[in-house]
Amino acid sequence: MQTILVPPLMCSPSVYEPIIDTAWSRGAVTLADTRSDDSISAMAARILDDAPGQFALLGASMGGYVALEVVRQAPDRVAALALVSTTARADTSAQVASREGQSRMVEAGGFDALVDAVFGVIVAKQHENDASLLETWRRAARAVGADAFLRQQRAVITRADSLTLLPTITCPVVVIHGADDRLIPFAMGAEIASAIPGAELVTIADAGHFLFAEQPGAVDAAVGAFLDRVHSQL
Repeated sequence: MQTILVPPLMCSPSVYEPIIDTAWSRGAVTLADTRSDDSISAMAARILDDAPGQFALLGASMGGYVALEVVRQAPDRVAALALVSTTARADTSAQVASREGQSRMVEAGGFDALVDAVFGVIVAKQHENDASLLETWRRAARAVGADAFLRQQRAVITRADSLTLLPTITCPVVVIHGADDRLIPFAMGAEIASAIPGAELVTIADAGHFLFAEQPGAVDAAVGAFLDRVHSQL
């Protein structure tokens, strides 16, 4: 079964490097394009246009918003769903205001400055001074670039709330979340898992929002175990 990986906001697919081999060993792997559209619904429609009849879907952060929208548009085509470091809630007014401020900063030429500024929230507090993580984050963000980031911000700001969608999801689901996530708190992942019938919740210790880089081995193990469980049910 094909697995489609949907990247987070301001991140190239390189963030998924720790799990690529694990996913690929269980079937074909596709990396979704989240750079070309300025709405979550359009991103989801693009994935569905290119996807096979049924597939497994993994989305992290903004990729999780897109994954939930794919389920909304075509629930029968999603055979398995992994939601990582994400929330089903729409932005609050304060979050919208913050995103709009970030967008103005980028429009004024401050993309690189924004990338560095948000790093402290992307990782767990105990990893704030990890130079290797910072370089990994910079590479992933700069590959996206300012123009695509601005489209992604517009998409995230205008996304639909997905809380009422959660109880209708019937495919196998795993929710993976960093215990020390300061951008999207762990409680948001727990909320998703508790609302989807039969969903599994996996906590990644010593990890914030950038958990693929912070704890690659633990995330890889969680994704592999989930895909094995899905394949055993086919």
